[in-house]
Amino acid sequence: MKRSRFIKFVVGASMLITILSLAPTRAACELIPFYTPPAGGGAYILGAGIVSVTNKHLPDVKLVHEACTGTMDIVRRMMMREGQKKDAFGIFGTVDSWRAFKGEGEYGAKPFSSLRSVVFILPTDVYFVVPANSPIKSYADAKGKRIGVGGAGSTTANTALFLFEMHGVKKEDFKPSYFVFKEIVEGIQNGSLDGGIIVGGYPIAAYTELSLQHNVRIVPVEERLLTKIVTEHPYYYRTVVKAKSYKGLDQDTPIIGFTTAVFTHLGVSADLVYKFLKNLFDHKEDYYAIHGSAKAMTVESATKGVPVPFHPGAEKYLKEIGAMK
Repeated sequence: MKRSRFIKFVVGASMLITILSLAPTRAACELIPFYTPPAGGGAYILGAGIVSVTNKHLPDVKLVHEACTGTMDIVRRMMMREGQKKDAFGIFGTVDSWRAFKGEGEYGAKPFSSLRSVVFILPTDVYFVVPANSPIKSYADAKGKRIGVGGAGSTTANTALFLFEMHGVKKEDFKPSYFVFKEIVEGIQNGSLDGGIIVGGYPIAAYTELSLQHNVRIVPVEERLLTKIVTEHPYYYRTVVKAKSYKGLDQDTPIIGFTTAVFTHLGVSADLVYKFLKNLFDHKEDYYAIHGSAKAMTVESATKGVPVPFHPGAEKYLKEIGAMK
């Protein structure tokens, strides 16, 4: 009887020791959301790639890819996680990052002053696409037209509305449809839309596919506004879509773009952000294999067009590799 009790005691003690020894491992592997825009764009694809590379090479970090309806949804979720003192990462355009950080426009209810940058991911060109025979020659011609502007609350939609307004077209002057890229492409093809905004890193796959199936063109941003926009809003850049770079594009077309980056919040530990970023650069060949546009992230571009302050953990690593002074 005594021997039986002793064996039970030893077994019980062993189980308790095992449970206690596993507890730190489970805590270290707490699921951390990595928020991205909805499927269909470059940020979604690259976000999924970042999650894959992180989970493959950092056994004590477990990211979970969560697609959201748009940037406002990502910001809302990140603010909620911060309030809960929980980790979170997100990938979205720097246009909305700055507006959220400062509490401007639709983010005016509560500034996200603890939002912090981690690393530049890719440049995002903005195309206003219309059928080749459309009477729309300028953004100003969109008055009264049915235009797909991107998902509600997304950087794409907010940028589209901003560009139209800069050309004298207010939101109430046309018929904006908050469609994702797939719906915009279908709308242009079947005539239910007069045009739409498509964004991405060059070459934009959605536009390439559309141009091969339908006669379309890109509407230029008026030259007089380009300098004003990039001067007053440093998260935008000016560029040119070169003639012949797509089927049916016969002349150089001036456009603007914005940068996309990974963000987190100040409540996330510097050690975690440092490890996350170091791992991404240490295994960048794995990341580059996800999509051609992933190669835009380099040591030279790591801070490009990112207006929100960097997280201390990111600063530490970026200074080590010479990407930041």
